[in-house]
Amino acid sequence: MGFYKKVIALVLFCAVSFSPAFDGTVKAQSQGTVTLTVQAGLDGFCKSNLWFPIRVTVENTGADVNARVQASYKNDMNGQTTYGQDISLPATSRKEFFIYIHPDGTMRNFVVSVLDGNKTLEKKNLNMNCTYDPVTFFGVIADQPSTFTILNDVRPLMGLTRVGQLRIEDLPDQAQGWDALDALVISNVDTGTLDAGQKQAMQLWLARGGKLFVTGGAHWQATSAGLGEILPVKLTSTKNVTGLSALGTYAKDLTMEEQGAILAAGQLQDDANVLVKQDGVPLLVEKQVGFGKVYFLAADPGLQPLIGWNGMKGIYDHLLGFKSPRPVWADASWDSYQVNDALAALPELALPAFGYICCWLGLYVFVIGPLNYFVLRRFKRTELAWITIPVLVVLFTGLAYVSGFAYRGTRPILNRIMLMQGWDGVDRAQANALVGVYSPSRTAYTVETQEQFMLYPLSSVGGNLQGNDNWLSVKNDAGTILPDMRVEIGGMQSVGTSGSLPALTIQHDLTVTLGNKVPKLTGTITNTGNTTINDAVIVTPSGWRTLGDIPPNGTKKVDFLLENNSSTTETSQYAVQSTLGMNYSSYGYSNEDPEQRRRSAFFMANTGTSSGNIHVNAGIYLMGWINDLPVPTGLQGKKSETMDTVLVFEKLDPAVKKERGAIRLTSSIYNWESSLGDTITTSYYNLSNDGYTLRFQPGLPVHFSSVDSLILDVHATSTPDKIQVSIWNFETNSWTSVPLVFYSASVTDAWQYVGMDGEIRLNIKGTPNDYADITGVDFTLMVQP
Repeated sequence: MGFYKKVIALVLFCAVSFSPAFDGTVKAQSQGTVTLTVQAGLDGFCKSNLWFPIRVTVENTGADVNARVQASYKNDMNGQTTYGQDISLPATSRKEFFIYIHPDGTMRNFVVSVLDGNKTLEKKNLNMNCTYDPVTFFGVIADQPSTFTILNDVRPLMGLTRVGQLRIEDLPDQAQGWDALDALVISNVDTGTLDAGQKQAMQLWLARGGKLFVTGGAHWQATSAGLGEILPVKLTSTKNVTGLSALGTYAKDLTMEEQGAILAAGQLQDDANVLVKQDGVPLLVEKQVGFGKVYFLAADPGLQPLIGWNGMKGIYDHLLGFKSPRPVWADASWDSYQVNDALAALPELALPAFGYICCWLGLYVFVIGPLNYFVLRRFKRTELAWITIPVLVVLFTGLAYVSGFAYRGTRPILNRIMLMQGWDGVDRAQANALVGVYSPSRTAYTVETQEQFMLYPLSSVGGNLQGNDNWLSVKNDAGTILPDMRVEIGGMQSVGTSGSLPALTIQHDLTVTLGNKVPKLTGTITNTGNTTINDAVIVTPSGWRTLGDIPPNGTKKVDFLLENNSSTTETSQYAVQSTLGMNYSSYGYSNEDPEQRRRSAFFMANTGTSSGNIHVNAGIYLMGWINDLPVPTGLQGKKSETMDTVLVFEKLDPAVKKERGAIRLTSSIYNWESSLGDTITTSYYNLSNDGYTLRFQPGLPVHFSSVDSLILDVHATSTPDKIQVSIWNFETNSWTSVPLVFYSASVTDAWQYVGMDGEIRLNIKGTPNDYADITGVDFTLMVQP
């Protein structure tokens, strides 16, 4: 009986112990939930083939999870494109971050998922369209966004305008995520919450051509809290003024009501340029940052007398509607043919030397013929030739294979070509690179980057990298990895990467002298870094001048005129290449040296335009080649040979010196914007009945009190009567026709045709049936200081 009691007691104990109601370790290990919040960045606005930020918030209320958060969409090859980031989610944790994707034109929706291995913990679907069309996007961060609805009425020369409402936390922490944003307005919000990543991204965005418009007024302290180093004024206090009539005079709109205003005031930064003063207080101030600008309006446009004043539209159009001048190479819009040529310029991919092939064939013929015959004859066994000849053929075939394999090498080769764009006063340089992976065998590699570089597919160059037209890259703390990139034996695959690197250290004392003669650029350029700038060139709108190598601590002297030169003859790609000593003909590269061929092809890939001309637009640049600067991209866990070709452009901002008396301003010191895009001149077949429009604004801080004369020069392949030129009258807000006499025209009452800060607008028409190519557009403006 005792035995049965023990059995029953054991059964009851087990039943209680393993009951679902038992509060033990099983309940402690039960899984919690992961919640996911996703917001399409920049108010959901997306431009095809530009980086797009996705703001992600992940919250874990359960046990620790090592997860991957990824955004995926169906690409234009019907494959799956995925950008991911690995994160650690401890128990009861919450993380916010950005995922960056590089969308193509077919993206209509994307899915953001949280994965634990192959298990999907949570996902969100978002619908959106990315546009190929030119759209100027204004972001507004303001306490009263309705104040800036007038931005919807700004009409750029190309495309449409869109205005999006943003918050400080919507601003990405990587500069690439700002690509779709053209201008940002910040008014009466606390910018003190900007973190270090957002500030650095903002500075790089500005340098790449972004425009920042910040307002003052009574709430200047909160608005400027996180922008102290970026603003052109170090704010300290406020001042009261009786009106803002100076702003009305500047905008040529005197309808503003005469009413008092509060201005934020302080000390001007060294690089500030005052556009408008009111009662001695800087009212509108600008600061150049690379290609972009920062504007500070000391008043609050949401209050009287500016609220409801129509003149603000003209100011926004002039300051923000004008496209930032960017030379053609700054967009990194690679020409696929030239890129392929540059990536394929490897010694290992070239055919063996002619002498090597002749010697090999001669040895083969000698051994299989005379030598084989004489050996067999000596041993009196010539009948064995039917055995020795096949054996020798097989032997030489094997030797040829081994020789070819050794000639191509046994390690993968990384051909890394990169373009760096730097700017005066900016400690980081924009870097865009292409990496070609040549493999001596059929295998798969994992590509990895450092320095927070991001990888993206090159549909026109790279091909199918991971099979089934899929793409997967994963961001980590150091950079990005691209796993399982498949390369065939003796083949090459290519991938694009972008980021930023420490800028070159270059010092200069360049000065542009303005007087009654043609502007002149003088000074010296010194390489204060520890690497040689090879084959340096000084680039201006007037031409390309070679300087030679600049070693560390080396100095070059600059002294030449900034003459008008928009001629298509002198700015063609081939003319510039000839100036730079890059040998190229219509039949290909005449110099077969791989390094020179790689340089020439990469230069052409970065400077190609639809018109075939290299238009610098505006600015002074130092160009050169760096041999010992590695591109931060490699193969994970693999030893490889590397070849680095780095093309550097550094924008140099010269000082301005004004001589006494009248000042001659030429179009060579002006920025321009064209309704045709990247060209100031054009072929006849691009001329519609409405022609095309050009806007010019000074690229240097110039101030003048009155206008003496304005002379236009428009050259074409037809007679002047076939070209109709009109100039915008800023007094009547209308176009005035200007007849050309020998391709030139002197404008009567020139002061009426010069707008804010010296802006000039032209419209040029021609009849396509007359086959009139516009080959040059220049002007000369004489003013009084």
